[in-house]
Amino acid sequence: MSVDLAGAADLHCHFGPDPHRQRSVDAFEAATDALEAGHRAVVLKSHDFPTAALAWSVQHVVAPDRSDFLVAGGICCDREVGGVNPAAVEVALRLGARIVWLPTLSSRQDFDNGVAAQLGLPGPGISVVDDSGALLDETREVLALVREHDAVLATGHVSAAEHYEVVREFARTGKVLLTHATEDLAGPNLSADQCAELADLGAWVELCAMTCIGGLATRRPDEMATTIRRVGVDRVTLGTDFGQKINPRPAAGLQTYADALFDCGLTDAEIRRMACTNPCALLGLDEP
Repeated sequence: MSVDLAGAADLHCHFGPDPHRQRSVDAFEAATDALEAGHRAVVLKSHDFPTAALAWSVQHVVAPDRSDFLVAGGICCDREVGGVNPAAVEVALRLGARIVWLPTLSSRQDFDNGVAAQLGLPGPGISVVDDSGALLDETREVLALVREHDAVLATGHVSAAEHYEVVREFARTGKVLLTHATEDLAGPNLSADQCAELADLGAWVELCAMTCIGGLATRRPDEMATTIRRVGVDRVTLGTDFGQKINPRPAAGLQTYADALFDCGLTDAEIRRMACTNPCALLGLDEP
């Protein structure tokens, strides 16, 4: 069976050109694929530059008269935009960014993991907390801006301890999403129990196709299904994190991921909740 993904929203779509990796699609191709698949939205993610203005342009080329389809952008708080930089975040949000990611490839966590070094990024990496574990003033400013604009705060690749600090501070009054939560190639490789605990604190848990499908997979689909059962479908979003040349194109990859989870025993309704209803709610959209 192929799961019906009409109305899906991929909150984590990479595209080219990219300074670090070969990509399978450019932004226009990613959006066109999503539109043709009947999706409701796609969020363009770059580690290196804000994407809201690009998303606006893509929307006007690919789907200028389609109010039922959204191409959205965001910003990563990495070294290329000055790190956790409230001024850069404010501009991105005023241009329509829907997601603000805390540091990803420039994070202290990825520096410690060796991910940054593989990409030639300098240390010591960016943290969102001080030496005592308290949120930095600039982090609090960014959180306040995300809350003011009703956007989504994504945790990026920061450490597990930073995840807990951010979620405790922000989830009571804003929308916080754990970025590719169980991915072990980048970030803190959160366990299913940690995901469930953070969800209980108010976070949403993003589980991505790249973790278990394609050339960079490190887990099996049944392991993802186990995490979903542990957290509960009401707090999970399904995205792809695709766009790598070695992997399926994002829209097609989301379908493959959904079908694999169905084969693991999740129902069509449960998968649609995670791929369609939940991410659309985070973006403030109704399903078509």
